[in-house]
Amino acid sequence: MDAKERFREIAPNYDKEIVKIIPYYKQMIEALINIFTFNNYEYINILDLGCGTGSLTQKIKEKFPNSRITCMDSSKEMINLAKKKLWDYDNIKFIIADFSDFNFNNDCYDVVLSSLAIHNLIGDEDKKNLYRRIYKALKKNGFFYIADFVSASSRHNQRLYDDVINNFVKKNSMKEKTLKYRIHREDNVHPKLVDQIKWFEKVGFREVDIVFKYYTHAVFGGRK
Repeated sequence: MDAKERFREIAPNYDKEIVKIIPYYKQMIEALINIFTFNNYEYINILDLGCGTGSLTQKIKEKFPNSRITCMDSSKEMINLAKKKLWDYDNIKFIIADFSDFNFNNDCYDVVLSSLAIHNLIGDEDKKNLYRRIYKALKKNGFFYIADFVSASSRHNQRLYDDVINNFVKKNSMKEKTLKYRIHREDNVHPKLVDQIKWFEKVGFREVDIVFKYYTHAVFGGRK
């Protein structure tokens, strides 16, 4: 089952199930939008990369009501759910596209954010290439931050990470669709966080930092 088919299946229950899979999910999203420093009423241009059901965009609009946001996702089902959730907000554009081959406009965005999406790119080189393209798409001093799955730097730590998250999922939900999502997570080999920090710096990002981390989940990024 590829990513589009998987998300078509889990889309209707995604918002309810994600908090049963990701510990401190709400705090992770909060960390993602608190990192960039703008006046709350500035007209900033933001890209939500892999927007899912629109939860991240909704939080951004609550904090930055004058922001202009592009919601991009490869799943039509997710985009439709996002449109319903965000129907009463202005200045939101929806794009159904695969961000792995999307043509970004250079010097376009003040902020690019992504929550639990970039891990769907299988190869490390695909991720590095995306980071380079996003760097070019940002305006000077623009921010790029990710909330996503990461791997530990050692086998010992990875076993600990997996045990903590698996116990959390078992405690909170045993629904079939939740288990399918968990199995997908476990089958993917995610880059080490320390490696991704090096990739950001090599691309040219500065002020690279980790602003949230809980075992297999982290929020990290930098500034152009």
